[in-house]
Parts: sequence; structure tokens; C-alpha cells
Amino acid sequence: MSILIVFRLLSLLLFFVEGEVLFESIESKTVSGEPVFNKVQLIQEEKRDIWLMKQSHHGKNSKKWDQVSIVVDKSFTPFKASFHQLDSKGVETEYKTSCFRCHPGGPRIIREKNKLNLKNKLLITKWNLLIKSYGEVKNIENNPFKRKIPLIENSKLSKIKLDLVSCNNCHGEGKHRAALTKSQVLTIKHLVKTKQMPPWPFKLSSTERSKLNKFIYGF
Repeated sequence: MSILIVFRLLSLLLFFVEGEVLFESIESKTVSGEPVFNKVQLIQEEKRDIWLMKQSHHGKNSKKWDQVSIVVDKSFTPFKASFHQLDSKGVETEYKTSCFRCHPGGPRIIREKNKLNLKNKLLITKWNLLIKSYGEVKNIENNPFKRKIPLIENSKLSKIKLDLVSCNNCHGEGKHRAALTKSQVLTIKHLVKTKQMPPWPFKLSSTERSKLNKFIYGF
């Protein structure tokens, strides 16, 4: 049985937990180093999964939240994802940043910093299993108007792929997750530094770590 099917079945076992989760981002910070808070919700349709996220750079009690969504179209093989920045009325607006910098292929695993109650822990576990079950997801352009900030900010960097055996076990063309490129270097740096990647039982060899440092830092 495919591991992707296993992830899907495990997520279905948690069908009874639904709702929205508020949490502090483990990775994102404001310009001044303050915490960033996210509210995430999932709307599932027959052929689409719509991931909604509100994000606050002004504390969890702020009345000002950015709104973004990732729409996973399951009518394609592999699935395809489009990225949307929304204004307060839910209307498509300019991206705040290039989505490809953090999202090489659709939604990312949700990693929360603050402690959550049991329901919310189960809900995030369910969502993460669902995200893992997608396998490789292709990003598609969403340009209802001429954007100042594109989905992919630097096409040259997006073509420089991270080529390490420990990473290629999961990331790459036809793999469980999309290939990682130079565009995601800051995200890669954070996940390796915090020992969230590579996941057990994979481990970077000394040679791979040297190659990774060169990939991240240039030396």
C-alpha cells in the first residue's frame, strides 16, 4: 500500500475534529522580532481543498489580519495548487511576498509554537496527514491582474535544486513532496537548524552537510 494512501486513511480516522486553529508561528517573526500568529481553517469540496489562513503581525488580539488561501485542485494528477492573497472583503489582491519562497509545492506542514488543547492538536495532526497524502503538488500561476510581486520572485534561483540523497528520498519530481530549490533557502536553513528536517530516520552525512552549507551559505 502506498504511504500516501496510509496518510490519507489516518487523516480520515480523525474525521470528528473540525474547526479553526489559532497558533503562534514557529518560524515567522515580524521585522522587529515579535511573534506572528496564524488562524488556519480547511474547507473541503469534492475536487478542491481550500486552505484559509489569517495572519497577524500585531499580536493575537489584533483586529488587523492578512488573509491568504491555498487552493489544492485534486482533479489533476499530480494535484495543482494556486495561491491567493485576499483583502478584508475576500477580494483577490497583490501578494505581500513571493509564495514560492516558502511553498515549493502547495501547503506546508503546520508547525505551531504555542501549546494547544487536545482538540486543536488532533486537528493539526489530521491536517498534516492530509497534506502529506497529497504527494508532489505542482504550483500554478494565479494572475487575475498584472502582479508587482510574482508567485516565483527569481526564476533562476527556482531552477537550482537541492540535490542531497537524504532530501531526495522525499523531495523531487514524482516523489512524496515537491523538489526544493535555492528559492526556499531560508526555509531550508530554518528547518535544518531546528532539526525538523530531515525527519527520522533520515540523517545528513558529513558530506551532505558540507554540500548543504554550500547550498545555503555559498561556501
